[in-house]
Order: sequence, then structure tokens, then C-alpha cells
Amino acid sequence: MSAPATADRSFAIERIFNAPVERVFRLWTDPLLVAQWWGIRDCTIPHCALDVRVGGHWRIDMLTASGALYRNQGSYLEVVENLRLSYRDEPDPEIQEWAGKPPGQSRHTVTFTPDGARTHVHFEVTLASAADRERLLALGMRGGWMQSFDRLQQLINRGANHAG
Repeated sequence: MSAPATADRSFAIERIFNAPVERVFRLWTDPLLVAQWWGIRDCTIPHCALDVRVGGHWRIDMLTASGALYRNQGSYLEVVENLRLSYRDEPDPEIQEWAGKPPGQSRHTVTFTPDGARTHVHFEVTLASAADRERLLALGMRGGWMQSFDRLQQLINRGANHAG
């Protein structure tokens, strides 16, 4: 995908995490660890299943502090260990914010680049249309992912992913 062709339907977030690339990649691929950081502030993850292989399905249910349940699911398009994950996100048509008109599928690509003992993560979301991009950004998608990344850094800081 060339940048000009998708620029009007994409957004990206860059973050450097204070952990080696193997550790950060594992935090994105181990369901027990993903359930500890994925989602907005103060949410819980009552269900997290990841079949991390090309064609494998994933599902993460996020329960907000106010009791709203958001089902997130899709399938993996590319898995290159310690380098890149790319997956399709298939919006749950039941989410009330869609008002009966869910957005199209999106592609999320996460690139992991070693930076000494740290890892540079480039996270890019490409939506089905420019209208979907504007709608999801207006609903707070970028801010939600930034909260997830904050939670991921907190988990790294706690060292909770050393086990296993």
C-alpha cells in the first residue's frame, strides 16, 4: 500500500517502549498479556483469544467501567515474529455508536523496530473509507489506542510480562 493511496483513510501512532523487541512482540501476541493492557483506561478484558498465525482469528471483548461491552474481532493477515503484525478488524454491528451503520473492515499494522534495549512501535490503522476514518477519529479511536499504549508501558514498567 502506498501512502498517497491510503493517506485519507489512515492514521498512525508512534511509540518507543522501554523493553526489547522480543518482549514487546510477546505483549502483543500472548492473550494473557494482551488482556492486561489492551483497551481504554479503567476497562477490563473478560475474553481474549488470539490465534496468532496468518488466517488465524482473534477476539478481544472490552468491558468499560460504565458496563458497556465492545467485541473486537478479526483475523491475522501477516505475522512476522518480532517484526510485524497485520490484522483485519471486523466491526461488531451491535455497537450502539454505529447507530445501525457500522464502518467497514479496517487493517491494523504494527511494526516493531529494535532501538537498543527499547522498541519503536509504528501502529497504523487503515480504514475502509475516508468517511470511516473521520467518523472513528471523532469517536475517539486514536485516543483509545493511546490509552492502550499507556497501559502497555505501565505493564512493561511493572515487569509483569517476565513470567513464562
